[in-house]
Amino acid sequence: MQISIENLFFPINQKRSLRIDNWFLSEGKSALICGANGSGKSVFAQLLSGKLSSASGEIQFSRPDKLASVSFELEAEILAEDRYHNDSEFMEGGVDHGRVAREIIGNGENLTSICDLIGISYLLERPFKEISTGEARKVLIAKALIKSPELLILDEPLSGLDIKSRQEILELFNSLINQGVQLLLFDFYNEELPTSISHLVYLFEGNIVLEGPRKDVTQSSKWKTYTGFQIQLPHHLPDCYHYDQLDVDCPFVETVDLEVAYNGKMVFKDLNWVFKSGEHWRISGPNGSGKSTLLSMISGDNPKAYGKDITLFGIKRGSGESIWDIKQHFGILSSSLHRDYRVSVTLLEAVVSGFYDSIGLYDKPTESQWRIGKEWIELLGMKGREQTPFSALSFGEQRRTYCSSRCQITINLIVG
Repeated sequence: MQISIENLFFPINQKRSLRIDNWFLSEGKSALICGANGSGKSVFAQLLSGKLSSASGEIQFSRPDKLASVSFELEAEILAEDRYHNDSEFMEGGVDHGRVAREIIGNGENLTSICDLIGISYLLERPFKEISTGEARKVLIAKALIKSPELLILDEPLSGLDIKSRQEILELFNSLINQGVQLLLFDFYNEELPTSISHLVYLFEGNIVLEGPRKDVTQSSKWKTYTGFQIQLPHHLPDCYHYDQLDVDCPFVETVDLEVAYNGKMVFKDLNWVFKSGEHWRISGPNGSGKSTLLSMISGDNPKAYGKDITLFGIKRGSGESIWDIKQHFGILSSSLHRDYRVSVTLLEAVVSGFYDSIGLYDKPTESQWRIGKEWIELLGMKGREQTPFSALSFGEQRRTYCSSRCQITINLIVG
């Protein structure tokens, strides 16, 4: 499929726009379109896939009916639709699990072969909103492939995938290219991106600044200029919420013979774990292994935590504690928070909402909290954009916002 662009202009925010004067992709050619957070990658992908409009200029495809796309925004749309149609109050058991993966993917003669190829046949009858982030990404790839597209637009398709799944998907992309499917893959550049894609486009502040054969571009002096960066943190990080410190001899988390199952499927069992003060943990495992479930048990957001032998910050679950007795001691950054943060707030309001552990801002912050929020925004390199709508931020910029909004952290837990 041929793609031609002339005089494309789209305002990303008050200070930055996507501007592509002339760009052409020939029949059968795939490309990596890379750049840093806020460079315009996702905006470019959404314009090409038709998810955004109102841009000036012209985008032409030789066969526009033969393209499909995969993106975080698509996942958010599906989840929002399930929430809108939630009929839990009318369901037996009081829970509407929403559409299963098979319904999300859709029907087609190639359904079985695609699901076998991606390795998601076991997911077909599971509710989409209850599967892991990585599993959801695989379902969306299957949804795109069911249409037998000639051009596949992929916006950060590897996000949320474990190491094994990343390798499987990369092999899938290489296989698709060998079968004649064109890929436009938007992501941060790294060497593991599909080796079958030799053409590289680099975006910087909404403009194409580098383009050409992958090896030539990455070995150029300009590449080092645009991709080199230094991280400098201040001597003292911004102050955060103050509260009585925990006893250093008191474990943050302690579980005894913890067991969790959904619809008869065991997630994990006999989990005995002690997380002590001063420790740093990295919890890893394949997609669907229970990482996010364990995190939700710790945060108190999972109703299955009730009746279990779990002690959090010295408080035994079920002893009359409130959820705020637990949540005052930590901040969480997770994919589910990112998916659920769908409210109309500014960047500054999103950051300050971390003081209240809320999605959106419903209380009146103090002057001190506003000041601390601005300090975190400056620390993250986003000064001057405090009033930018949160929804207008790029995927990566939104993630940085969550990080700063949940900065009242006394435990260090990485789930990945």
